[in-house]
Amino acid sequence: MTLRRAWMGAVAVFVAVLEAVAAIPSRASTYAVYIPLDDPIYTELETLNGLGYLYTYLDEIKPISRVEAARLTLEAEEQLEASTAPAPLAKSLIRTLRMQLHEEVGWLESNSEDDLPTMAHPLERMQLQYIYSDGNPRRWQTSPIGTQQQCCINAEEATPLLPNNDGLPTASGSNEVASLYGWAGAGGFLAGYADGALAGPLTHDTSGISRLQPIAAAAVASLGNLAISFGLEQMWWGVGYFNSLSQSNNASPFPALRLQNIHPFLLPWFFRYLGQFRTQFVFGEMNDSGYRYFSNPYLFGQNFVFKPLPTFELGFDHMIMFGGRHNDNYSFGGFLGRATGFDTGNPNNGNTHSRGGLYFRFYFPSLRNSQLYFETMGNDNLAYEVPGVGHFLPFLSVSYLAGIYVPRLTEDGLTDLRFEFEYTDVNEEQHDDSLYWAYEGQLMGTSLGPNATQVDLQLGRWIALRNKLSADFFYTQQAPYCCSNGPSGSSGFAFPAAYYPYPLASEHSEGVAFDFLQLPRPLPILSESLATLRARAAVEYAQSLNYQAHADSVRFLLMFSGALTPGWPSWIWK
Repeated sequence: MTLRRAWMGAVAVFVAVLEAVAAIPSRASTYAVYIPLDDPIYTELETLNGLGYLYTYLDEIKPISRVEAARLTLEAEEQLEASTAPAPLAKSLIRTLRMQLHEEVGWLESNSEDDLPTMAHPLERMQLQYIYSDGNPRRWQTSPIGTQQQCCINAEEATPLLPNNDGLPTASGSNEVASLYGWAGAGGFLAGYADGALAGPLTHDTSGISRLQPIAAAAVASLGNLAISFGLEQMWWGVGYFNSLSQSNNASPFPALRLQNIHPFLLPWFFRYLGQFRTQFVFGEMNDSGYRYFSNPYLFGQNFVFKPLPTFELGFDHMIMFGGRHNDNYSFGGFLGRATGFDTGNPNNGNTHSRGGLYFRFYFPSLRNSQLYFETMGNDNLAYEVPGVGHFLPFLSVSYLAGIYVPRLTEDGLTDLRFEFEYTDVNEEQHDDSLYWAYEGQLMGTSLGPNATQVDLQLGRWIALRNKLSADFFYTQQAPYCCSNGPSGSSGFAFPAAYYPYPLASEHSEGVAFDFLQLPRPLPILSESLATLRARAAVEYAQSLNYQAHADSVRFLLMFSGALTPGWPSWIWK
């Protein structure tokens, strides 16, 4: 099957879904513009949720839209007004959110969300960033580049000690990043937004990588509460804070067609007992990076999250990678079978790589609203699937993530504590026929890599109700891994001579990172524009980096970032 036929088949399936959705009466449509994942809005909402002022915030699917963030702002404000407890931090956060989302909050308060004029925000945010990086990046390579024996995984850190940064290219030494984010809406339901960056060192090259990198660029149509988008969009699935097992923005975004609900809602009939509900469907295509034998495979994924109780959230996600060059010997029916997971194929007529996970989050109001969260994810690679259910929820090569978050470590709610543990299976991210989870040379899920363990302990403190300083202490252990049918485990590997020109050893590292955030504040001299500041300093001592015995290394990162949201009004055409 050619790429064109495959995309036509996918479009036909989505058209059928859209026709079914269009038959459902919708009372409102709006502009669904998604918020970049590095925006402080997420920190503000997470803090309000931890303090107990949000009941319908389901952050296991990100990014969220600006209008959804505005709805959550009003929800938190309503809960705060109903509370008798003093909450200076919550008041400060809500006040800041109102400034950031003043237009969208106005739509909801005036009940005009479904009757919007054509408008444009060509510069919603301008951001400048300086990054100083010192130390070798981690690499994961289990096959020689440029051959037809690709196996398992080929990826590299974009910037040491700065994961989940959209794969922006940097080099050792000083780097500069400039980004612009803007959006426009037409007809009351169709919106487009883009976030682009110019990244890398100004004084020397970045190994042939383009400095101009799109972080997001998509068109979004809303039909009632359903948003349909196509383009490059960031993704974050699951409960993890430091990492995401399933999908993250560690790599640059891939082109995809997406369906999701803008606001959470209750399902009909008895399904309403599952509580507030959010979902996302994704169909996209991977890149041809120049060395993949099975280049341009497709991705089809689903994520479902429910909140049946005020103190309990649960969800599951699934994604399958299939097709691509040399891997598409199937009919249109075979295409649908692979996309849905009913027929996952075989190496002779088109192999697939599935991954699926379950996650939970528990709230304990009597323990200062502490949270306990857990996630597990399995892959189907390197072993047979479990009959009956293995196609849909793989149970092999299982990885785990668990954490505890205490948002009110001190009674005033200004200090929080987070502990997170992550373990990745020896075959995490990998597959023995190039269907591995890397895009543009970056890991798409967790930035940790396979056969690794990481522990994070972070202590945070709010200062003057608008500045947050956090200290993260972390320990990481990575062992050599295998693919194909070779031995596995902490000391096993399949092809050491072919892929690593030195004896392999387990890697251990420990480090500390300090993060500073100043929430957006108005600048009267610039027409009430909002200014945001971020900074990060991190150092790590790694032993046997990249599995090279006695190759000890000190890695260091220094990052400063300043963002400006212009205060001028939007351009409106009526």
